[in-house]
Amino acid sequence: MYLDASGTGFAIVLLLLAAASFLFWNDSLRARDRMLQTCSRMCRELKLQFLDETVALTSISFARSARGWPEFVRVYSFEFSGTGQDRWTGRATLAGRRVLSVQLDHPQGVTILGAGAPVSPETLRLTRSAEDQRLH
Repeated sequence: MYLDASGTGFAIVLLLLAAASFLFWNDSLRARDRMLQTCSRMCRELKLQFLDETVALTSISFARSARGWPEFVRVYSFEFSGTGQDRWTGRATLAGRRVLSVQLDHPQGVTILGAGAPVSPETLRLTRSAEDQRLH
């Protein structure tokens, strides 16, 4: 079989495109798994129910890291409940491998955990009044 220079170049470009697609797919699976663990942990710490045990990718974009390198910024949405009879929406933002923030929307107001700083277990403290032990 005879391949000319243009056919070889096309094959190399196709191979590079396939490799880049695989790397993006693999990175996306890892990011989704990271967000599943984070949202599940946060709901457990805040004594909320993490509904459907899933997150959905809402948006993806590019941004620069603190070191100036380009990285993907992914925003995921998820649903949670305070009583089991209600359903609220939350959003979590992941930049590269860092969880930037988690936002919980509920009738008492919006709770934003992290707000730019990486989310850690210390960030998960939610103060509630004594008369309102559950969110609704």
